[in-house]
Amino acid sequence: MFRRHCVECHRSGGPAPFALSTFAQVRPWGRRIAEVVGAGVMPPWHADPRYGRFENDRRLPEVARRTILDWLVAGMPPGDPLVDPEPAASDESADGWRIGKPDVIIELPAEVTVPATGDLPYHAYRVAAPFAEDVWVQAAEARPGNPRVVHHIIVESFLEGARSGPGDDDARTVGSLGGYVPGDQPLVFPAGLGRRIPAGATIAFQMHYTPTGEVETDRSRLGLVLAREPPERESRTGLVSTPFLWIPAGSNSVTAEASFTFARDSMLLSLRPHLHLRGRSFEYRARYPDGGEEILLLVEPWDFDWQTTYVLAEPKPMPAGTRLLGRATWDNSASNPRNPDSSRDISWGEQTTDEMMIGFFDYYEGPPRSPE
Repeated sequence: MFRRHCVECHRSGGPAPFALSTFAQVRPWGRRIAEVVGAGVMPPWHADPRYGRFENDRRLPEVARRTILDWLVAGMPPGDPLVDPEPAASDESADGWRIGKPDVIIELPAEVTVPATGDLPYHAYRVAAPFAEDVWVQAAEARPGNPRVVHHIIVESFLEGARSGPGDDDARTVGSLGGYVPGDQPLVFPAGLGRRIPAGATIAFQMHYTPTGEVETDRSRLGLVLAREPPERESRTGLVSTPFLWIPAGSNSVTAEASFTFARDSMLLSLRPHLHLRGRSFEYRARYPDGGEEILLLVEPWDFDWQTTYVLAEPKPMPAGTRLLGRATWDNSASNPRNPDSSRDISWGEQTTDEMMIGFFDYYEGPPRSPE
């Protein structure tokens, strides 16, 4: 159970502060595990259970939760040392890559030195993609070179100076290749879906570093598994976002909304909200052409440390004309324990101490794929 639900983060070299891969590693943390599992804090999951079903739901099934708590109360008796539990699906393979051995690895252009202290701005790095012709990505994984200092990575591909084609819109120009944040999964497309990287593209890494009290270095990488032939469907990344934010000092409930309208029949695949430290909640809502409306995802409370991509259990139809609405709420008051400065008016900015409102989503155009 620990391997299945915990070791994705709690492993040697992982983002969590201690490993839980073996009985010997688990035993010293029994009391703390009982607290966080009993309270539902771990494994972390911030989606309101009233809305949506998600393939990557990290919540413990009640039977597993009760079994772990009963085992802890019983004094954590060891099992049979000759029985080796089956590996978890999240166990790493292929030299640490969870997507398997990549066909292509793209690194930051040089090693980055992270100072011991300070409030660091986001770092942006661009690397020319090594492709002379268009390629299709089946899986992508951003891998931190030094998990101690890497809070998150966002990776995108784009063409320098390119403009949208006829009928395209700004949201469709985003060429997301996923990223890294503790607890999240690599970007993996099912059969028949893929993401195109055009010839001549540039790969952009947005790096968020967190000082540890010591001078550190990092050289993060992106691994790509390429499709052997063009897929039936192209997965796209869109967004509901507005840069026009104004969050007055001391305010405890400020909201902003943005929307995206699907021009063609589409299938929604995943949702990934992005706010900073003052974020309180993020809601995605679909408003359909027939007048119907439903909440697809509500993340409340927002936690900056866990920027999860919520993968729908089943692709959801978005008929042409459907509006996808994003609604974010912020708390800029002194009662927000994560607020770095409640006396400051806040607007859009790339610093963690500024704010953003971005609701990423993945989708493909066209009706549902026919069952095989």
